[in-house]
Amino acid sequence: MKNYYMVVWLLLTGYTQAFAQQPRLKQVEKYLAATGEVTGVRPVQEKTYCLLNSFYKGNKNLMLNLPDFEDRGTREVMPLGYRLNQASEVEFRKVTRNLAESVVRPFYNESLFSGVSYQFCDSTVYGAILYYEDHNKEKYSLIRERMSKYFRQADVLQKDGYVYSDPDYAVKVFSDKVEIYSLFHFPIVESFYPGVSHKVWYGPYTYDTEHSSLMLAFYNQESKENNIQLAFKVHYMYQGDTSFKMNRIRFVLDDNAYDFALEIEKEDTVGNGAMRGEYDTRTFIYPEVAKAILRSGKVNIILEGEGGGRISYEMPAFQRVSLYTAYEYFRWTVTNPMKKYRAW
Repeated sequence: MKNYYMVVWLLLTGYTQAFAQQPRLKQVEKYLAATGEVTGVRPVQEKTYCLLNSFYKGNKNLMLNLPDFEDRGTREVMPLGYRLNQASEVEFRKVTRNLAESVVRPFYNESLFSGVSYQFCDSTVYGAILYYEDHNKEKYSLIRERMSKYFRQADVLQKDGYVYSDPDYAVKVFSDKVEIYSLFHFPIVESFYPGVSHKVWYGPYTYDTEHSSLMLAFYNQESKENNIQLAFKVHYMYQGDTSFKMNRIRFVLDDNAYDFALEIEKEDTVGNGAMRGEYDTRTFIYPEVAKAILRSGKVNIILEGEGGGRISYEMPAFQRVSLYTAYEYFRWTVTNPMKKYRAW
């Protein structure tokens, strides 16, 4: 008799689930007509935090000094990765949730720069800005020369400055300041959607030309079932009267090439229509492909549009680090699929 009741219960449960998956009932339409339509899409919840340094050696944190500016004053700067404690006397001028920026602090030793401000995430230094005055552009040329010596060459010349990067740092030299970021400590942005979250490694810069800007960011999609996948998103901004209609991105390696079809999920305009924007927010990538890209000595990126338009450039280090961080998190996390189900 117990088995008979069990079978009946299973049949009823299956019928209820199947019924719940059927198209909307007429009663629902009447209810909505009487009470109003369903609430629109809710704003996406986000949080920002440092993640990778928590993977290494427990409570020990990796700390990086600034790139070598051949300058005495910059040796006073707090290391990137340094964490403030209650005894630290650092005055903040801007605080947004767990992100903060300090006031500009002067140097005690002689320096090219007049002062430095720090950027924090959860009290950890991930960026520093060095300020200077240069009416004759002499300091600007000298700083560029020293950065080219340290990084060998600039990744890209943007409208307002030169960008340099390597696996540790991203540096941008302006005519009145220098931004330095630790790519290892740069905070991620985690966005929460129904059933999944996206841990996105945006990095501090995009690839910019005179008339366009390309944001390429890799991330991890993680579901409640602890299913983790690698993916990337593309945001292309450009000037022009006609739409670019991006439909493919290609990664050209030393010995191979990988093509990914793109789908424009959103379009917009910025600056009274002066700039057009196209978004592809989720294209999945196999871990084996990610590893091949990271192993390649040189990676060229080609973005193509339906009308034959294209943009091509060599992948800079700050974009490669975005892929590396997403792949590193994938390796550390995907190998333990039962982590959230310890009771099993």
